[in-house]
Amino acid sequence: MAKNNKARSPLRVVPNDQGFYFYRAIDCCIGVTSCSLEELAEAVNEVCSDAVLFHFERGDFQNWIRDVIGDAELAQSIDEIKMCSRQLSAECCREELAERLRIRIFQLETNEVPPFFGGRKRK
Repeated sequence: MAKNNKARSPLRVVPNDQGFYFYRAIDCCIGVTSCSLEELAEAVNEVCSDAVLFHFERGDFQNWIRDVIGDAELAQSIDEIKMCSRQLSAECCREELAERLRIRIFQLETNEVPPFFGGRKRK
C-alpha cells in the first residue's frame, strides 16, 4: 500500500510522456521537459520568460499540476496568480510561480502547510 501512496504523491516523478514540455509559442518547443514538481520549479527559473508567460497565460501549469501531478491545491494557488497576471511583468510572474512551487514542495516534504495552503500543520 505504501508503494501505491508513493505513486500518487505530488512529489513523484512521472514518465517522460506525461512530463511538462516547455514551448515559447505554439509549435515552438524549447527542448525542456519537467517530470516532477521539483524539475518544474528548476525549469521555471531557467527557461526564457516567453515560455513562462506562454504557459502561464494558457493555464498550462495549473492543468498539468492538477491533472498529471494531482495537486489541486497548488493548481488553485497558481490560478490566483493568474487572475492578477495582466498587472505582472514577465519576471514578477516567474518569481510568483517559482515561489509558490518552492513553498509547496517544502510543505509536501515536511508536512508543513504555509498560510496560503490552509495555515495549519497536518498530522
